[in-house]
Amino acid sequence: MKKNTLIYILCGVVVALLLALVGILAYDYGKGNKSAQESEPIEKPAPDTVVVREQVAAPVPEAKPEPEIMRNVLGESDWHLVGTIAGKGVVMDLTNYNGEVHGSYYYSKFGPNGALQLDGFIDGNGNITLDEYNSSNGVYSGALSGRMKPNGVFTGQFTNYNGNTYKVYLKVK
Repeated sequence: MKKNTLIYILCGVVVALLLALVGILAYDYGKGNKSAQESEPIEKPAPDTVVVREQVAAPVPEAKPEPEIMRNVLGESDWHLVGTIAGKGVVMDLTNYNGEVHGSYYYSKFGPNGALQLDGFIDGNGNITLDEYNSSNGVYSGALSGRMKPNGVFTGQFTNYNGNTYKVYLKVK
């Protein structure tokens, strides 16, 4: 029975301390957030006076419609892109699922049989980082990084396994 009594006392002390802390925080918050109007004495209206306060809502900025490409940056989307890597024509297909991006691309010259696999991610600003793997053996062969702009244009760079970098320009079709 003594053990239960000790537990009840400890619980009571903890609750009392929490209440005291909340009171201190509320007092400090109220003391530190007074406006200039509140710090000056306010005249009380006569008992038979009706006080009406006008509330004015702040203007709400008009929302600009976002292009479909950016609306789904961290949702689900499939992108078919056409462009160049190092000045050579490429066709790329990417699937974005909650920021994880997977897909493949191939050089137009070699066709889909020479596709390379891509795995990576996209952040809320459209920044994409993808690792490239050889489709036949799964060996890492480079990395692609850049930004998908709201107009559906991806610009960035490709770094091959030797560390050489090349410009990338792709557009959603």
